[in-house]
Amino acid sequence: MFKINYRIIANDYDDFIGQNGFFQIKCNGYDYGEIYPKEIEEFMEKTSLYDWFERLTRVIKNLETKEYVALSDVESYNTWIEFKKNDNQVIISIIEAKKEQGSQDIEFHLIKAKPSDWANQVVDFYQLKEEIIKKGKEYMESVITFNADNDTIISKIQKEFQ
Repeated sequence: MFKINYRIIANDYDDFIGQNGFFQIKCNGYDYGEIYPKEIEEFMEKTSLYDWFERLTRVIKNLETKEYVALSDVESYNTWIEFKKNDNQVIISIIEAKKEQGSQDIEFHLIKAKPSDWANQVVDFYQLKEEIIKKGKEYMESVITFNADNDTIISKIQKEFQ
């Protein structure tokens, strides 16, 4: 089971409404990320929802043709989410690996990766893909609705999530 939870938190400093908020991945009983209660949300650090959804979209596109994709955590200096595809199954792990100079947000090989307690979780590729596409579209529709008067943002969001 792979599930994405998120909540948009509007902020005066954001480039557009929906850019930031809380983001969480749930996978076979493990959680990565946090959705904080509304009572304390203003005190908690937000993450770039835009970056998470854009990168997860690229992970799925790459898993169509590659067997290994590592996604850098948007907010961490050495944490990655590793996706290993084997037929119609994907093994997902949270790992630590040094981000080498010149490394990208998505890599296809990591050196000296150390798994965490959240490792080797098997999910169906099509369920993973369906969840990322569904939540990505939901996110995109929310951003478009919130920013209906900003054609530049709408165009950028539609282009990124195709």
